[in-house]
Amino acid sequence: MRTSLPRSLQLTATVTWMQLRGHNSCELELSPSHGVASNLSLRLRAHLSVAAYDAITVKLGRSLDLTQLVHRDITLTCTPVWLPDGRMRLTVTDIGPNWRVSAVELQRAQGLDALARAGLLDAQRRLPQPTHLERISVLHPPGQGWEDVAGTLTALEGAGLLQVDSLPCPFDGQGAVAQVVERLDAAAALHRGREDRGLVLMVRGGGSPARALDAKEVAGAIGTLTVPVAVAVGHRTDAPTLADLTAWASLPTPSEARHLILTLLEGSAMRAEEAWRRLMASLDDLDARSRRTMIDRCEAVANEAEACLAAAERRAEAASFALERGLERALAALIPACNSVVVSPAPIPAQRTPSPDGLVRLTDQAGRPVADAATASGLLTLTFGDGRSISVRVEPLDPTTLH
Repeated sequence: MRTSLPRSLQLTATVTWMQLRGHNSCELELSPSHGVASNLSLRLRAHLSVAAYDAITVKLGRSLDLTQLVHRDITLTCTPVWLPDGRMRLTVTDIGPNWRVSAVELQRAQGLDALARAGLLDAQRRLPQPTHLERISVLHPPGQGWEDVAGTLTALEGAGLLQVDSLPCPFDGQGAVAQVVERLDAAAALHRGREDRGLVLMVRGGGSPARALDAKEVAGAIGTLTVPVAVAVGHRTDAPTLADLTAWASLPTPSEARHLILTLLEGSAMRAEEAWRRLMASLDDLDARSRRTMIDRCEAVANEAEACLAAAERRAEAASFALERGLERALAALIPACNSVVVSPAPIPAQRTPSPDGLVRLTDQAGRPVADAATASGLLTLTFGDGRSISVRVEPLDPTTLH
């Protein structure tokens, strides 16, 4: 077979995967193009050098974006090279000027259309950002992509900031699609009831294909999840996968996923600090309002007490005045109508001396108090509690007339 192959051959194949190797140099993975009945698991590796790229651009008369070759059927002129382990590798020397959409791209378009009709294509995009991130479930194949974020997640989990679930599964190969869907279902069960506080990561490092992420079944499973899903495929140079187009967030590298986690945690911390600040401000405002309310109530009670005291004083003055008038009428009633009473006002003293006990006193000319009606005769002086006084002349009474 080594001797029967021509030194240069042409083939039409689908570019299923590409990895850049510096400036204008890349590795291609080829599979049979659509319309050719062959085993789709057949894969060939081809290398495009910088010299070949320069020659191709001169022939085409324009620059060539190598990433546009992915998922395209192209005609290649190649030189076969045998490796020491018996495998064959192709060195690309020319690319046909025309290429067409491959069966893989057509299948992707059909998958996108089906997801859109089912309402799953943008279901994740409508989910809100996790406000308080508590749990992260990571789907990952073994490799550097997981190791890039494992250290950060382990440190955060050790600090009690996160709960991390490691859900290993392949992203390529036979049975990978079913395993990824199974892991997504497991992640959904872990986050049930706390979807707004969780995140599902799908992480893969560079250097290996991730065909399962381009499966309609995986994209549909992502669209049905009510917890946000972030896809972080490292060193991606091909078109976005169906998982990228369906997920809540699509990140170019696992390092960006780590940055996303730290950003979400920082946002949670800032919101917690702001909530604490608002709480303390509310408590201070409540305390100030309570103080103002107590002061206002105390002032109201004091004003009411002053008003009551003023009313009591007015009532006391009115009662005192009424009592004085009543005493005057009572004394006048003690004197029978048959007796002649001459009332002459006493001279008003220059300064009134109020009675210390507020009582009304009746005294004779000598200033002695009159104790009974039998001795109440002659010129008497009636002194009131506020110091005012009047003088009355009372004729002697006949004791037989007193009842």
